[in-house]
Amino acid sequence: MILLVAQALESVAEDAEERGDEQSARNATYLACSIRGCGIGTSVETLKAAETLLEQGITYVSSVSERYEHAQGGAEVDDLGASVAKQADGQTPRILH
Repeated sequence: MILLVAQALESVAEDAEERGDEQSARNATYLACSIRGCGIGTSVETLKAAETLLEQGITYVSSVSERYEHAQGGAEVDDLGASVAKQADGQTPRILH
């Protein structure tokens, strides 16, 4: 499971880099490295940390994937890679995560 989630995060990081979303690429890479690091230990604390990181990793992959799908659907993408939708009044955009 650790290997699968780490590989998925690395794939998200590559996709994010291709899209110019450096922050998401770094976040995915750091999370993948943290998950791989937890796979080394066998203590109860390390296993609990690995479980938490796996949950976060799965959620992050899903979140970034959904954001990119929405961005392709017509919303603009800002320089941090967050999907931005203009409000009806044309004023301050709101960030969609």
